[in-house]
Amino acid sequence: LGSWAVTEWKYDVNLEELWKCACDAFSSTSFSPEERGAYYIRTYEEELNADIEKIPEEERERYISKYKEWVQILFNKHSRIMSAMITGPARFPSRRNEKMNNYDNAVNEFRTWREKALKVISRKIEDAKPKEQKAEEEWTRLKRSIYSSASTIKGINDGTERGYNKALFVSSIYGKVETYTKRGDVIIVEKAIAYVRELNKQSSIITERHKFFKLAEMAKAVCEAQEVRSNKEDTEILFEGGRVIKNYSEDRVQIVFDTKPQPDVISNLKHNGFRWSPRFSAWQRQLTNNAYYAVSRVVPITV
Repeated sequence: LGSWAVTEWKYDVNLEELWKCACDAFSSTSFSPEERGAYYIRTYEEELNADIEKIPEEERERYISKYKEWVQILFNKHSRIMSAMITGPARFPSRRNEKMNNYDNAVNEFRTWREKALKVISRKIEDAKPKEQKAEEEWTRLKRSIYSSASTIKGINDGTERGYNKALFVSSIYGKVETYTKRGDVIIVEKAIAYVRELNKQSSIITERHKFFKLAEMAKAVCEAQEVRSNKEDTEILFEGGRVIKNYSEDRVQIVFDTKPQPDVISNLKHNGFRWSPRFSAWQRQLTNNAYYAVSRVVPITV
């Protein structure tokens, strides 16, 4: 058929510059390195283009660059793997091949990087949404969940759903709305209560005697307590190597280290309920009396 020439690429973002690298990657493990290389190129291109569809324009260039860098690393590592069927069994360097073959570890590292990168980008997208949009999306998810449980409860009432425990589905609705109550989200809690009352007109979902209908009052109390805390000034306590912050506005006790703590310290932080916050560059947990005791178990300080 003569020489082939590429006239058009399937994807706007492609890995054409890694074609030779992909072929070399399978030269010692496949009788058809070009076919194997083409398969992996296509697979990575599909994944990359699917990823960038979800990524904002300003984040794409950096993600694409890092993704390509990882793919090249994987191809380079795979090129060091040899197969006796391809190279021939005579004097095959088995030990050297085993030593050089850390390809699987590299694949796992790549997958871990991709998962973390997409999570960070997703979090940025979520944080950038207007407050009203986030509230509406939260309510839509909650409403859908309530409707799902309520539909099963209605079926139990009608006798069309057998073998289910109604109390469990009532508890599920209560638990989900209680989560917003603890956040002091009065608007969503009131919407949820009103929605359940509407559903009650069709079938008894949750009786008015249930504590569910007191959640609005509890949410208002939480909201008032949050306002009191937000008016408090944050306090800091220094210790050798860092500082502890009582962040009242965020309802968090935070530990900020001057340098990255040792692995045993990080393990102790996690054991005591602290989680790393990239936003504040601090280890933090909810601001409670138990959190104060936890701080004293992690750093040499009395909070």
